[in-house]
Amino acid sequence: MKNWIIQIIVILVISAIIGISINEIRSEGIALIGNWPSRTAEGDEPVIPPSAQLGDPPFITLDDAVTMYQSSRVTFIDARDPVDYEYGHIGRAINIPFDYLDEEWDKVIAELDRTDQYVIYCGGTECESSLQMGRYFYELGFENVFVFYGGWHEWTINNMPFVGQVDEEEY
Repeated sequence: MKNWIIQIIVILVISAIIGISINEIRSEGIALIGNWPSRTAEGDEPVIPPSAQLGDPPFITLDDAVTMYQSSRVTFIDARDPVDYEYGHIGRAINIPFDYLDEEWDKVIAELDRTDQYVIYCGGTECESSLQMGRYFYELGFENVFVFYGGWHEWTINNMPFVGQVDEEEY
């Protein structure tokens, strides 16, 4: 009986070591130690732009965005300029810059599954590209589109995991 318990513990320890090692090696690994928000969504409303209209995609809070980020089934779309995206972006986010939508980007969008979940963000409350992109996705028949209007700014000031750098002067 004791031997069986020891074997289980050894297997669990080895599995944990392998999992942590792979997470550290991957460029898209999740930070094991971080300053994750302790806020709850309780009474916390999403930031909504002044130009919001009835029928717009739903707006989500930082807490909602973090929860969705932790699911590999949700795709984050960065609607900012490619230069801003290259400088820094939410991990695993793809860049479809709203200001540069043309036939090339339409081809990229056409390859996305319209039933998947998408969170669209841009620079933050000074940028409405996420809202415009969300509307565009709705027009194209995407069913599960969410707008994180707090965007890059809210994500980074709350120390969420990202790829690249943050422009300290901007904040």
